[in-house]
Amino acid sequence: MPLLVEDIETERLFLTALSSDHSQSMFGLWSHPEVCRFSGTVTDYDRNEIPMPAASRTDSDKIIDFWQRAAADGWGFRWAILDRSNGHMVGHIGFNSLGPVCELAYHLHPDHWGKGIMSEAATAAIDWALKSTPDTTLEAFIEPENKGSIRLALHLNFEPTRHFSDGAECYRLEPDTLK
Repeated sequence: MPLLVEDIETERLFLTALSSDHSQSMFGLWSHPEVCRFSGTVTDYDRNEIPMPAASRTDSDKIIDFWQRAAADGWGFRWAILDRSNGHMVGHIGFNSLGPVCELAYHLHPDHWGKGIMSEAATAAIDWALKSTPDTTLEAFIEPENKGSIRLALHLNFEPTRHFSDGAECYRLEPDTLK
């Protein structure tokens, strides 16, 4: 069943379904080495590896296509994170899986690090997930060297589990933690 990804507004941000309208911004994001540093292998929907950092808009457009197809198939999606003051895309956030356990994932352009943008976007995404599926457990897989994402996860009340997948530790947020 296709997912209808609703738009979300926060004080500074507008989250909207990632689309081909975001092609140029996605290339700017995914061509940046710091964005790709902790992303692991990136593949298209047919599991063909996409070179990272992205060498062309064709590469980053494959990421957009991947998340549009995931939403159409009903198992995951991404919101583009837009700065409400100017409409520019600064990153994206969403879920790699939906169900009893949802995996939160995000990327933010380095020009916007340290401004609380991802905290604001992640809080909105988590609120959406818990309203949509109140008893869901949220997870985020973070490489130990990614100190910024670890700080964000802890700030959002995720707890380290000491379980690893492909070198990334699972951080978990249980629904009763927020009640």
